[in-house]
Amino acid sequence: MVLKPPRLTPEEYVHFFSAYDRVSPLLISDYDGTLAPFRKEREKAVPGAQTQDLLGAICDAGGEVILVSGRCAEEVRQLVSLPVEIWGCHGMERLGPDGLLERAEVSPEALSKMNEFSWLFGDFPNRSVEVKYSGIALHWRENRETADRYAEFSRDITNAATEAGLRILPFDGGIEFMMPDFSKGNALRRICSEHPYSSPICYMGDDMTDEDAFVAVREREAGVAILVFSKLRESHANVSIHNSEVNTFLEFWLHRMAKKGNGTDER
Repeated sequence: MVLKPPRLTPEEYVHFFSAYDRVSPLLISDYDGTLAPFRKEREKAVPGAQTQDLLGAICDAGGEVILVSGRCAEEVRQLVSLPVEIWGCHGMERLGPDGLLERAEVSPEALSKMNEFSWLFGDFPNRSVEVKYSGIALHWRENRETADRYAEFSRDITNAATEAGLRILPFDGGIEFMMPDFSKGNALRRICSEHPYSSPICYMGDDMTDEDAFVAVREREAGVAILVFSKLRESHANVSIHNSEVNTFLEFWLHRMAKKGNGTDER
């Protein structure tokens, strides 16, 4: 049964995380809606100055931060400008702190099906269609024309997506049609396998596209799934924090969990 996860207040952070070994803590986070507020102009969706400073301070203190996003990895790097590992396109891409980009191979047949499917979006406003290596996202945040057009043709589009073997992922402000082999959940499983001794491994996300990542991180005994919410909903996360408390949580992580800061501050 999927329930609304209990809220973890700032006063409870120390007690909650005292149950974990705090051996090389690993902080993994979604980008849009979690670290960066949603914007109609997606290229302007950047973290606030305090969020950016705290993430940078965690890295400077020896803490490890990994970002997982539906965006292309290089696009996220341009928006955050931090020396962190970024998994983009729901795990299809991996961009290292050194700038080395890895991208999973896709069969010619899958590419052909995706190319054929993409023609369905030719009459949508250009800025509303995001073509990625892993699929196509349609954005209608504050865009009534796109929302109305999708409502008119949604049955044809979803039927075509199913025939092409694509996953259909609604998100806050749009819908995404993805190649089936890629998901944030699979990305989290790979990350966890590469960090067998990290504790805790914490994943923060806000949207339905993060649910499989919540499931994946909780498969680890040391895994913590945090739903970042504006309005609490049912989720596979085991705890939740309000989106106004993200910076408070990052400050806690800096002073209590990052290597050089671990135990140096009692806040």
